[in-house]
Amino acid sequence: MSAADTPLAGRTILVVEDNAHVAMELTAILAEVGASVVGPAASVQDAFERMAERRIEIALLDVTLANDETVFPLADALAAQRIPFVFISGQSSAVMPPRYRLRAFLNKPYLRGEVVQAVLESLGKAG
Repeated sequence: MSAADTPLAGRTILVVEDNAHVAMELTAILAEVGASVVGPAASVQDAFERMAERRIEIALLDVTLANDETVFPLADALAAQRIPFVFISGQSSAVMPPRYRLRAFLNKPYLRGEVVQAVLESLGKAG
């Protein structure tokens, strides 16, 4: 495999997604392009626990998790640590709080290439 086939080789990415099918799909997409995936985490608490165990470079965050939990407390913590993240949602980006309206946002359903591109762009802005 060439570097072009694995643009995320060596990158550690947290996936926060409560839908098992979507979480598996995201994990597979990221693994195919060389990323090391942490998770998937199905809740904010689960995500914090995984981050305590392993350093991450970027996160993919489903906006709304089970029981109407939002991912914003985690996004706040990531922003404070200057760890980039990409929001993913089936809802419109209009539901985003003002502080996050300019952050990377992927609409479900998304294409494989869109996920990889959003991660690469977010990592580039952070670096």
